[in-house]
Amino acid sequence: MTKDFANRGQSAKKRARPGAKPRSSRATPTRNKKSASFHGPSFSSGAIFGAIIVLLAAYLPEWINTEPKSTAKTATSASENAKVTFEFPDLLKDSEIQVDTSAYESRPPDPAAKPTSFRVQAASFRDEDDANEFRAKLILLNLSATVVTGTGSTGEWHRVIVGPFERRVDANRALTKLREQGISGVILQ
Repeated sequence: MTKDFANRGQSAKKRARPGAKPRSSRATPTRNKKSASFHGPSFSSGAIFGAIIVLLAAYLPEWINTEPKSTAKTATSASENAKVTFEFPDLLKDSEIQVDTSAYESRPPDPAAKPTSFRVQAASFRDEDDANEFRAKLILLNLSATVVTGTGSTGEWHRVIVGPFERRVDANRALTKLREQGISGVILQ
């Protein structure tokens, strides 16, 4: 009995019909290709070979430059004989140091001295409406602001002042708050 081996892998439904276009060979995946997998012996031998190269690179210079053992012993015995001594504790042990502490003593406040206050100038405007608008913006930021009008050689200016503050630390905090909003200010005394 004769057998047709040409269409052996195809089922009856998949057989080519007369007048149908033949399929491209690339459209059907090949089933006989073996996928790449982990090969343990190759990996192990590569790891061992790499470790040997690293160890040789690390210790080969020491093995090449070995000195005779007699000189190595004399060098270690010489270093054992020389001990390090610290003189600093001996110098300060019985000595007394004189220090001027007047700079650190607190002084009572002078009643005749005028108390200092710090203010921060946030901006200055030629137009009073702009100054008042900026002042309102600062008040919304929880900063106490006022508008001070002054005349100079260039005309009338309206300065927006934050403060007064009794301590410089408070003025610096207000200045930091202004800088967080993108406003550069100046501390005034």
